[in-house]
Amino acid sequence: MNRLLLIDGHNLLFKAFFGIPEKINAEGKSVHGVIGFIGMTVKIIRRIGPTHVLVVFDPEETPSRTEAYPEYKSNRKDYGALPDRENPFTQLAGIKKALEAVGIKYCEQPGYEADDLIASYAAPPDIQAYIVSSDTDFFQLVNETTGVYHYHGEKSVWYNAAEVTKKFGFSPSRYLEYKALVGDKSDNIQGVKGIGPKTALKVLRNERTLTPEEQAIFIRNISLIRLNVSVALPYQMDEIAYHNHLDMFGIGAILRNAGII
Repeated sequence: MNRLLLIDGHNLLFKAFFGIPEKINAEGKSVHGVIGFIGMTVKIIRRIGPTHVLVVFDPEETPSRTEAYPEYKSNRKDYGALPDRENPFTQLAGIKKALEAVGIKYCEQPGYEADDLIASYAAPPDIQAYIVSSDTDFFQLVNETTGVYHYHGEKSVWYNAAEVTKKFGFSPSRYLEYKALVGDKSDNIQGVKGIGPKTALKVLRNERTLTPEEQAIFIRNISLIRLNVSVALPYQMDEIAYHNHLDMFGIGAILRNAGII
């Protein structure tokens, strides 16, 4: 079975940019986000041993979910108003150059968030999908062929169905309902008022029913949080095959070849 590694690009960028000290190259540009991103990508690939790799980024346009819920992600910081050295997105161009240097494909799909594109790539049952992201929305996809990898160096966690069940007390197939009840602060989605994790479990176990007003919020949140698994794919599987290019270079060589350092 093919082993497809799907990397949530912006998620890993933020981890790299804010997780390591700033580094300035000879041209006076901050490049620590690029260095961290490529370094983590190399380590993840070597741990998982995929047959296929794809890095997925969010498009620049406003998420389509804001049409149904204007508050969606309105709590996110506007990095465009900050100096380049404080803006992680200024290092995206360098990351893409480095990925090109080792033949790793990356993409974004206008009109769709990276989560939806990743979900669509992970959907076929004839591949083993490894999703690299700390975004818990992906737990709704976990099954026999799809898992989520939270990368934290030596403390990294692989979330398969058993681990999700252990963490929350219910199977991944119920995670979408759970999150629709409690809400998602990171995306500025308000949950059902008065329902926290403990009460949500009671709802899932049919020990508490929702009022009509609560049901309306629950249904709205389901539509916002459910990932789209039918997005048109920019690459076919044969185009994202991984050919062990990273084994031919050290991280420093990759960055030098891409003109980063």
